[in-house]
Amino acid sequence: MTVPANNTLMIGIIGGGVAGMACALWLKRLGYTPVIIEQNAKLGGQLLNLHRPNHWVLGLPGHTSAELASIYAEHIRQEAIDTFCPAHLLELDTTDTGFNAVVEHADKRHVLALRAIVIASGVRILGLEAFAALPGYQTVLEAGLISNFPFDHLTEQANWAVKTVAVIGGGDNAHFTAKDLVLAGAHVHLLERSTAKARATIRREVLELIAQGRISEHPQTQVTAFQIHQDGIALCLNNGEPITVDRIFARLGFAANSEGLTAFAAFNGLIKKAGYIQTDAAQRTSVPWVYAIGDVANARHQSVVNAIAEGAVAAQDLSERVQMNDSKS
Repeated sequence: MTVPANNTLMIGIIGGGVAGMACALWLKRLGYTPVIIEQNAKLGGQLLNLHRPNHWVLGLPGHTSAELASIYAEHIRQEAIDTFCPAHLLELDTTDTGFNAVVEHADKRHVLALRAIVIASGVRILGLEAFAALPGYQTVLEAGLISNFPFDHLTEQANWAVKTVAVIGGGDNAHFTAKDLVLAGAHVHLLERSTAKARATIRREVLELIAQGRISEHPQTQVTAFQIHQDGIALCLNNGEPITVDRIFARLGFAANSEGLTAFAAFNGLIKKAGYIQTDAAQRTSVPWVYAIGDVANARHQSVVNAIAEGAVAAQDLSERVQMNDSKS
């Protein structure tokens, strides 16, 4: 697919999660030609991996996040919005009228002349690399006794009855995991590097379980070593008080999925603190005609509804800017 250089209506969207799909839909309805460039095999981003009811989306009660992803992707298909999936951005150059991009998809290279770019690359789950240098970590990992996927504790829940488990992390996911495990019959050690950072609602529920003695909370605590023995996994802690558990669930949070953007000179100066992209109220970045939406641009308020809203805001602002610039020329 090669688009003529005089095309003024094609907008490239890097990322096919909720934000990218919402932006594409709005752009299509505003008369533009959005093109979604998604590195994975399916649209949906992180939602594809979350098989748990999402109670925060108005009008769609009871749907899991993965089901929401399927609903949104089907809407994009019905709108016949161009999607390169899976695809990789190989080249990106700034031009007088926007950008020239080279995208690899289905073993072919496609040249796109883009008026603007919207980055919606989302976030990724932080891996277990934080523990890689610790004594005993590799042994625990190879034994399948530690994992970090946000919902892996929901599988085989019957196995956690009367078990002792460790949950490492202080955010929402750590608190939800701790609560789920307690309800499955486990006793939980909640290890927090600093202090709890969970939202007030789930924090209150966990505090009640702490008061009941069903969760033991360890603030300002870090693991310094792992050791497997006949009674379980001994966790050596920075406070010198080891605990023994049967299983470890790490909930270390998320990181902005922006590393690949630094390879392109057109994006120089775009990446800010911790890999997130700073934008203004209209989702504009510091780079002319580049927008950023969704989780990659919003470290504080990451959610489906915020991603949808930011996609719509960026599309409307972009449309107004294009019309204003074209009317002057």
